[in-house]
Amino acid sequence: MLSEICVRRPVFATMLVMSLVVLGIFSFRDLGVDLFPRADPATVNVRLSLPGASPDEISSSVIEPMEEAISGVSGIDEISARISEGGGNITVRFVLERDLNDAVNDVREKVAGAIKSVPPELLPPVITKVDPDADPVMSLMVSSDSMSLRTLTELADKQVSRAVQTVNGVGQVSIAGSRAREIHIVVDVEKLNSYGLSLGQVRDAVVAENVEIPGGAVEQGKGQLLLRTMGRIDAAADFRPRRCGSATSRPCSSTSAARWARTRSR
Repeated sequence: MLSEICVRRPVFATMLVMSLVVLGIFSFRDLGVDLFPRADPATVNVRLSLPGASPDEISSSVIEPMEEAISGVSGIDEISARISEGGGNITVRFVLERDLNDAVNDVREKVAGAIKSVPPELLPPVITKVDPDADPVMSLMVSSDSMSLRTLTELADKQVSRAVQTVNGVGQVSIAGSRAREIHIVVDVEKLNSYGLSLGQVRDAVVAENVEIPGGAVEQGKGQLLLRTMGRIDAAADFRPRRCGSATSRPCSSTSAARWARTRSR
């Protein structure tokens, strides 16, 4: 039918083709282009921190109440959790049609409502959007023929990354391939047994020694002073003798049956 009309009316066919070409040219200017088109569902991550709590405590007193509250959000496809000592992460994956910003707001409301069901020592939850388009837009490599990996790590962490963070528009800076500083604890098992103690008690003493807790705020004039305890240990020499248990009225300090060594991760 259309072919017959075009044959009988060539002017009409020409004008129809030209109009489609012009429409295509103007539409091409407004056509959205993305190097990596979004094809992933909306995903929200909830990070929960309870310093000093065991994985079992995190699971029963923090993760389970939060998962139960978050499960009431509409459009959820899957909820998963990862638990470690002192905290955990809940990942909420939504169906493809769900808007990411709306999903974050709904999860934030549910988490705020579940705060009363978790221990009061829980640090404020951190809720973030998992955006597949948030890949690094710039990569910097630091190398040296004379510096050690430890020196390069400190240079990248304390100078390069901090300088980049001050640039306007930079959202986040991460370091890969670095060598993190660690403090190894070498326990004398014989001394530990002589005091009737376990490795868990030594661990608890170390955890109690290495704590930073927000202390609130103090009003000062028109402003506020934020307070926090300065309990984080940064060097092996900072480990002070600390009572970690007693056996038959014989107190034992955390340095009586162990020694500390500063090293780097392998």
